[in-house]
Amino acid sequence: MIGLALLGACTSAPPPPCPSVVGVPGARNLVRFNGPGRDLTDVAFEAAIQRADVIACEVDDNVLTAEMQVTLRATRGPADIRRMAPVRYFVAIATRDRKVLAREEFALDIPFEGNRTNVLAVDELEPRIPRGPDKTGADYVLYVGLVLTPEEFRYNRENGL
Repeated sequence: MIGLALLGACTSAPPPPCPSVVGVPGARNLVRFNGPGRDLTDVAFEAAIQRADVIACEVDDNVLTAEMQVTLRATRGPADIRRMAPVRYFVAIATRDRKVLAREEFALDIPFEGNRTNVLAVDELEPRIPRGPDKTGADYVLYVGLVLTPEEFRYNRENGL
């Protein structure tokens, strides 16, 4: 019994709960065209959010810092002339009742080097969430989506993306 009690006393406290991550419907994919045409041959590149995860959380002075990774996939289209997929995405911090507390955009240029036509890029962030009294990371949600023009958003809706 003494050995078990000592072992239990040596274990560290469990990590604080982290916020959940939710992809925004209609903003997970992007088809960028080169010029006014909307044929498959007019596609400069396509991009998609593959994953968005909180890896770990830390609390210091009532601020929750989340270590987060966002993985994006870019596919080069036949109309690409830049060999680059300039992508912007956002992370919004919200309460469980969907009240947005903060929103920030991030730019990522994904190069198509050599003869590569598909590229995965991982971006690492550390969103900081000022916690309210008696709140944990589980009381918050991180919404992630691509920044789209109204035309790109409409294209996604019309094409089930």
